[in-house]
Amino acid sequence: MLKTIALQKKKFKYFRPLILTRHPTHSPLRAKERLLPVFPFRSVIRFGSLTEVEDSVTRGGNRIELNTVAAIKNSANKLLMKQCFTNNNVKTADWWNKICDNDHGDFFLRNDINTDWDVADKTICQDEPSSKPIPFPIVAKHIFGSRNNGNFKLDSQEELESWLVGKTLSNYIFEKFYNYSREYRLHVQEDGCFYTCRKMLRSDTAEDKRWYRNDSNSNWIVETNESFDKPVNWDTVIEESIKALKSVGLDFGAVDLRIQSKLDKDGNERTDPDFIVVEINSAPSFGTITLDKYLVEIPKILNRKYASI
Repeated sequence: MLKTIALQKKKFKYFRPLILTRHPTHSPLRAKERLLPVFPFRSVIRFGSLTEVEDSVTRGGNRIELNTVAAIKNSANKLLMKQCFTNNNVKTADWWNKICDNDHGDFFLRNDINTDWDVADKTICQDEPSSKPIPFPIVAKHIFGSRNNGNFKLDSQEELESWLVGKTLSNYIFEKFYNYSREYRLHVQEDGCFYTCRKMLRSDTAEDKRWYRNDSNSNWIVETNESFDKPVNWDTVIEESIKALKSVGLDFGAVDLRIQSKLDKDGNERTDPDFIVVEINSAPSFGTITLDKYLVEIPKILNRKYASI
């Protein structure tokens, strides 16, 4: 009888993390092979999931959370994400959340993010200090878009006026377009970057699709590839990526950045190339290498958070 009780206690001493995700490439984390180790505490790990867990720390329980619901919301909504970036001085694109016009048909951008607004109001903002002439080209981004879905590059007022027809503008933010030639994804946690790739355009990409980088038009180059072309200010890039992570409240995430080319227009090597944080993603796609990297990092983050409570 005593032996049976001892076995029962041992059975419940260690726990496997609860993985919350809908992304198909994350399936190995929940597979029968159980790649993640067990821990002497309960935990939940969210990849883009908004599912609450009753015994989680944020709901008064003792289950350790990686990526809270609040943090997921901040990173999934581009307006909230940009607000977090701005409030924490993250180096990101100039952005606005409203377009308005005056009686003369001139268009302006506004960033009065706490004011309700309707395009039908024909808001006159010519004399408002917050109004700025539109710095074409700009990018209209759907607040809940991903993988460039819902994004539009607008090069002129004519393109803008055509695009505006039928749009619900409260669903979009607007950014200044930065034509930087290098784009990278950094997977980061509080302690640093644990994996990175460069997104390189394929040579056969059509001209009208060369302004963005995603799986449809790019190859992913790992750091050991000579084409990775690591910027000389890489440490600064990592620091800014971690700042972006903390600004939205995530414990881990994938940060996309655009960075100036290595050489300036005169062929001289830049000593401090400019860059912007484009966005941060809590549910990046996994390849084999990405999976292996997360299997190493997740236990580190879990144990650190457990030790801090």
